[in-house]
Amino acid sequence: MSNTPYDTLPDEQFWSRAVTGKTPPAVNYDPAPKLRFDLRTEKFATAGSCFAQHFARELVARGGQLLFTEQRHPLVEEEAGHGYGLFSARYGNLYSTLQLRDLLEQACGDRPPVFDFAQREDGRWVDLLRPRAVPEGFSSAEECRADRRYHLGQVQKLVRDCTTWVFTLGLTETWMHAQQGHAYALCPGVAGGRFDASVHQFRNLDFHACHDQLDAAIRLLLRENPGIKVLLTVSPVMLVATMEARGVLQSSIASKSILRAVADACAREHAQVDYFPSYEIITGPQARGQFFDVSGRDVTAAGVKLVMDSFFATRVHGVPAHAAASDAPIPHWSEAIQDVSAALDAECDEILLDRRGSADGTAPR
Repeated sequence: MSNTPYDTLPDEQFWSRAVTGKTPPAVNYDPAPKLRFDLRTEKFATAGSCFAQHFARELVARGGQLLFTEQRHPLVEEEAGHGYGLFSARYGNLYSTLQLRDLLEQACGDRPPVFDFAQREDGRWVDLLRPRAVPEGFSSAEECRADRRYHLGQVQKLVRDCTTWVFTLGLTETWMHAQQGHAYALCPGVAGGRFDASVHQFRNLDFHACHDQLDAAIRLLLRENPGIKVLLTVSPVMLVATMEARGVLQSSIASKSILRAVADACAREHAQVDYFPSYEIITGPQARGQFFDVSGRDVTAAGVKLVMDSFFATRVHGVPAHAAASDAPIPHWSEAIQDVSAALDAECDEILLDRRGSADGTAPR
């Protein structure tokens, strides 16, 4: 028998040796990382879908330095509804690559700030590009405008100050302003404003559109901070609802497959970009579905722990000076980490799409 290129490959590249017969924690999910991180010097920024909040909480709990450029004022109570501490800035969930590009272009001066505001029934005003990032809202449209300018300045500062930008890709389905082209986190009308079919346009980004938006965002990050590292992940959390005329399960798998392919392409194309397989750890056949909760959509705390155990085993070197080291106090995460699956119910904007909840009358997850 002649020799073939497969004869000298390592065990990790064969299913029978890498996966078969192993429990999920025993699998080496990330045997050849391009990027590794030193906790003594690394300054992380996190953005993306709800799953990015899991990553951020666990990173902080294990001694990582997570940057916050928008911090709670000492006179503002932690539970006052100001939206601090969920991400590195108050941008809320950035589900799509189009949202990410929009935000970075505004923050870095490549396009004018987008002022798209609405008044709520309680009289408060909301920024429709981040309708739940500032839960208490604003007292006026003028305050909205001033805070958005400040927010964009802090995002630019975050991009320039961090050493690693972690972005979790979440959805391909998005809503856009038909005339101005900017993207929303949620369909207007769900968490502020009124839906207008002549203004608010549904779009489901295909591979090429998703890739082009993410590639442009990465190039912006590299321009503003030439030494930055970009770590991509794909959220394993399934869609709450789909606007496509098909089942939500089919749309979920289609969406995640596109995002996974886009992340793979961008990691191959950029030397300072890498992918971490949190999606595969949770959804792969080796997991046998055990890391999804009873809804079949959300990830359990055990699943999040396995993702972060894998991340620290292969990606992290260096010992932090002390746990939860950071340039700034960590808002309310300094408390004991609770079951993050339950804790995130109120922080996932997409949840609001299902107003009727589950069949048994409980709140949607």
